[in-house]
Amino acid sequence: MNVSRRTLLGGSLAAAAVSLTGCSTVTRSDDIAALNKPVALPTYKRFDGPKPDLPRSHPLMPDCFYRFPAKPAKVTDGAPGDGSKVTGTTLTSNPIPPTADRNPYWQELNRRLGTPLELNITAATDYPNKFATSVAGDTLGDLFNIDGGFAYLPQFLEARAQDLTEYLSGDAILEYPFLANAPQASWRGCVFSGGIRAVPIQRGVMSTNTLLVRQDLLDKLGVELGSPNVDELQKVAKAVTDGKKNRWGFAVPPTAAVSAMLGLPNGWEVRDGKLVHSRELPEHKEMLAITRQMVKDGVIHPDGVAKNNQKVWFTQGSAVMTQDTYSSIQSFYRRATDDSFSISIPVPRAADGKVGRVLLGSPNNSIAAIRPSSPERTKMLLRVLNWMAAPFGTEEYLFRKFGLPGRHYTLNGTDPVLTKDGGSEVCLGEFPIQYLADGPYPAYFPGHADAVDNLYNHLKAVLPTAILPPTYGLYSPTQSTKGKILDTRMDAITKDIQLGRADVNSWDEAVADYRKSGADAIRNEYEQALAIQGRK
Repeated sequence: MNVSRRTLLGGSLAAAAVSLTGCSTVTRSDDIAALNKPVALPTYKRFDGPKPDLPRSHPLMPDCFYRFPAKPAKVTDGAPGDGSKVTGTTLTSNPIPPTADRNPYWQELNRRLGTPLELNITAATDYPNKFATSVAGDTLGDLFNIDGGFAYLPQFLEARAQDLTEYLSGDAILEYPFLANAPQASWRGCVFSGGIRAVPIQRGVMSTNTLLVRQDLLDKLGVELGSPNVDELQKVAKAVTDGKKNRWGFAVPPTAAVSAMLGLPNGWEVRDGKLVHSRELPEHKEMLAITRQMVKDGVIHPDGVAKNNQKVWFTQGSAVMTQDTYSSIQSFYRRATDDSFSISIPVPRAADGKVGRVLLGSPNNSIAAIRPSSPERTKMLLRVLNWMAAPFGTEEYLFRKFGLPGRHYTLNGTDPVLTKDGGSEVCLGEFPIQYLADGPYPAYFPGHADAVDNLYNHLKAVLPTAILPPTYGLYSPTQSTKGKILDTRMDAITKDIQLGRADVNSWDEAVADYRKSGADAIRNEYEQALAIQGRK
């Protein structure tokens, strides 16, 4: 089905999406069963690559490597493209790289793909607005990363993305072995209205928020953190805070760690057969009270609640601890200018001494789709995405993440180290094609074997009791249309409480309004979807 530019020009994301729901060829917005209809997921076939340096002690443990293989194997034969131009819309969390005409990495990428790749790259913070504008103007291109918060997402994908079911469902995916290397948990996030309509940008457990600690600073200050509970964490934060030296315990409120210590899901969880949200639980108020006290005690960066510049504060040492994902560790080491820079990841403990219960992040960072086209072109674009998903340890991965030897990286032993040109032209090793397709995210931090050990030991401790987000891969119409508004309201109240502008008990009234304004409807729709997919 084609949707005209006039149809989508509405001045707002919601208006554009609503116009899709009136089309006879897309699913009604209130048809929960049809929107969450399951499909045969792609067959999972793990890539037979280099053996991890540490054993996979848990099915969700990422592959852990101390160093890059000395002789990475080339695992593709020829270029995946057909010579025709391929356009795309994607994002980056790093400075936008030089354009292809000024970027030797991009020029070599085009040569290896066998097709000129034209990308419209936007800063991650601006991407939702850019995505909505591109939808309205029909300028997304052949490949596009998807804003997961886009209203009426299933209807949009039905109308504007290629249905990939016949190409990827079951054993059909084996034609694209690196896409088949994605576990089925990732593919669940690509299924809408009974069809596979996208490919996953995998992260696995590496997308989980956790507490990261500047171990080098703790060592210099002679402070030990160990495996803390709430009281011990607060005590250490006070010990390292010194405003006169521009140093605070935390960059931002450590909600993920405190939630784990209190047994909070920090999102939806199934309890006694019913979905509950963290915000409804009494422990959530306790978490708010704890982080409010941290702000009052002055152990959180003065701008840590109102602003978000935590990556800079943590890297520069203005904050000894911060909250970020496991996958961010790589970028922190690359940003560091101090040779002694070292990150540790403490195991959170409950008051009774047991390991804190961690809510794992979503299996994917995001998803990406293909513009509807002929079967021949769709297969070509899938070959391109398959190449982009080449896994760790391959020659293709080495180029994709580090570029050309000499110009973009040098070797420290067998580990590639980005040069100044590599940092710019390869976008700090995160060139934006990684948001169109990517392989499994390994635990690999070049030159920092101790960081790999720290991550592995932390995950080995928390994974046995960790929980996966139960609603991932489910669609709630109310969440789609009201979720962002509800979250914005609750985040604003959270900040008011943490900053002392509102009483902790005001949370009760806010939660009652939250449920009435949409959360109860979201719960009901998710519970229906769980039953439809046989996951409850």
